[in-house]
This record gives sequence, C-alpha cells and structure tokens, in this order.
Amino acid sequence: MENQIEKELKGYIEEAERFSGFDSYDSAEGEDALSYFDSDDMSYATGNESHAAHAMSDPYVIQYQNTSTNDVTAILFGYNDNFGQPNFGNPASVIITNLQGGTYQRLLAQSQSKEFKVGKWRFQSATASQLQQTLAINHVDANGKQYSIPLNLSIMKDAYQFQNDILDVTKPLTTDGNTYVTFTLKASTTFVISIFPVSVLSAKAELNGGKAFNTATAPRLSGKNVAPVIIQTSQEVKGISKS
Repeated sequence: MENQIEKELKGYIEEAERFSGFDSYDSAEGEDALSYFDSDDMSYATGNESHAAHAMSDPYVIQYQNTSTNDVTAILFGYNDNFGQPNFGNPASVIITNLQGGTYQRLLAQSQSKEFKVGKWRFQSATASQLQQTLAINHVDANGKQYSIPLNLSIMKDAYQFQNDILDVTKPLTTDGNTYVTFTLKASTTFVISIFPVSVLSAKAELNGGKAFNTATAPRLSGKNVAPVIIQTSQEVKGISKS
C-alpha cells in the first residue's frame, strides 16, 4: 500500500513538472525529439530512433574579436545581404571564428539552405559591459517588409547563474537568409555566442530516409546543481489535482 502511494505521489509530481517545464530542458515549444538530423553519419552518428530520442542539440559556437580600440556594430547571419560583403557585413577590425570547426562562412551559407530554429543561447565575454548590450533581431523580406526585436541581455541573467562572464538565454529565433542579429561589440573585446538549434529543415535527411523537419532538445545550461523541489502537504495524495 505504501509503495502504491509513493508511486501515485511521484506521478503527480512528474505531471506538475511537465506543466511547469522543469523536465523540458528549456526546449522551445516542447520540441524534445530528434529523428534523422542528417542521417548521413555526420550528425548524431547512429541515426536510429532509440538514439535520436535522447539526443541533445549540437551547438554552433561563434567567436567575435574586436581588434580595434573603438566600439563597432557586428552582424550574425543574414546570408542574403551579407554573404557577398567584405567580412560578411562586419567591420574589418572584427575577426570571426567558428570554434566548432569549419568556418563562419560555412555556417552562414548553411543557414540559407538548411534553416533552423534556435531554442537557447549562451553569451560569454570577460568584458562585463559586453553582456549588458541590447541585441537587435532583424528580419527583412524582398517585398519590403522588415521588423526588429530588441533582446536586452542586461535583464536576461538566470537567477541560478553565478559566473559573471556567462549569460544563458532562452530565446526562440527562426533563421533563414533574411534573418540577422546586430549588436555592439565593445572595444578590444572577445565575445563568444553559442547557438543551440532545436529544429532543422533538411532536404538531405529526407533523401536518406528520414524526415525533412527534425527536432532536438536544448540542454539545461543553468541550475543543474539546484536542490530538488520538495512538496510538503497535509492532504492525501489524491487531493492533488492534475487539471
């Protein structure tokens, strides 16, 4: 009887956590499965369903280094406007490095042919003022429509973060050739942006027998060592409602 009560209590707690998002690892819109990201032994090598169901997002990690003593405006993505521009639309003083291998040029080109949705970001810099900037998320269209959404980093710090040089942000962003992010890169500063995709469109995956639209889970970056929540109640277990 006691084991049955414990099982029921565990079930109610897990249900409550699902509603509150604690077990979602901050995946955007509940996207927590991965099926054939590429199916070509390049991403999530086995490509099978049992492995894919537990796969985490593999991030893109881009480093911006401002070699000048002045603040400059830097750009991330925006293939249609920036791919053919010197330094991909960035000032000459900015050095862009893909820390995951390959080049930023490859990532920029891939964002045009293999659109993806970002679920989580990590921003890193030893310059405190760099993590207090307001980024602008921009989208333009050939019909003249355009919009810009501010992302104020100074108010986005997680309550469980203790590192002064790291900022983890959950902000969904769907990227394509018309999407780009602009931000102030402080003088003589190095700024690392880690991007965790949670869904990807890949025609190649479908050619390999998978699905064109595939999802992954963004990892929980902050609060990993937080003590578990303990619910104390004088009510019987059946008194806790799932609805």
